Amino acid sequence: MSLTLRQITETAAFASARSTFLIESTAAIPDQHLHDYWKCCRGRTMDWFRQLDGLISEAGVTPPEDHLRLWKTAEPLIAEVFVTEILTRVWAAILTAADLHRKDAVGGPIARHTLKGHTEARNRCLTLMVNTLQVPCVKMSQVERLRRKSERWSDLLIGHLVLNYQLDAFAFENSRSLEFGQSQMREIIAATDEPVWEFVLAGVRLAFSSVDSVNAPSDVWNRGIVRSVLGSFPADSFDGTGTFKSVRRVRIERPTADSDKVSDALLQSMVAEDRPAKRSQLKFSELRQRPSR
Repeated sequence: MSLTLRQITETAAFASARSTFLIESTAAIPDQHLHDYWKCCRGRTMDWFRQLDGLISEAGVTPPEDHLRLWKTAEPLIAEVFVTEILTRVWAAILTAADLHRKDAVGGPIARHTLKGHTEARNRCLTLMVNTLQVPCVKMSQVERLRRKSERWSDLLIGHLVLNYQLDAFAFENSRSLEFGQSQMREIIAATDEPVWEFVLAGVRLAFSSVDSVNAPSDVWNRGIVRSVLGSFPADSFDGTGTFKSVRRVRIERPTADSDKVSDALLQSMVAEDRPAKRSQLKFSELRQRPSR
């Protein structure tokens, strides 16, 4: 069963809601999960570039009356790029915040590199929509609404990280993200057990229910990305069924234990086995270099 775009946004919401577990943990983020995340993002981005460049080239030699045919191929690809950017930005902000908290440079360089590639894919999607395909605006309106919605949810989910760690670079609109962050922090501080995040998760599910039927072109890569994100959380973030614990409970129960398997229980069938990685000219180790002292 394929991983839906809505489930990917839910992963971003889960990661944002429980980002404190990873940021405050003294346990190192496993190299394997960081490598898998980089590998899958890299493979997905290269696939996007190839497909988008092919569509741009084909549109240049195709009569305008045939552009609707190209749009049918482009639409699910563009939707995937726009929606999955939520998780890319959230995870980049979380890994960077973890580095800042630990005064180290481990996950942040990797996350920023993957975000740079995703942003380039997004720009190619906009070029295809605005300057290349001659398609009636009504045909593109749904994807355009999806883009704006994805940007807004990205800013919401990283709001508390922008506020606490000054991560302006990861927001689409810094002022909007800060406003979301301030609101979230007030609610969390006033609440007994973070009910604000339950509303956030429900809101994500509702907001992106319309993309459940979209056949995401990069399913294998997406499943690998989700697996690596959830696997990066310390074992003490989950209970025996694979469900995230509350922040208060984790803070009481720490220190942590070793882990890997519990991450799969959270989203169950959403994550399956990865395919072999594509080779990349960029070495993972180059992104893991620590700053000179």
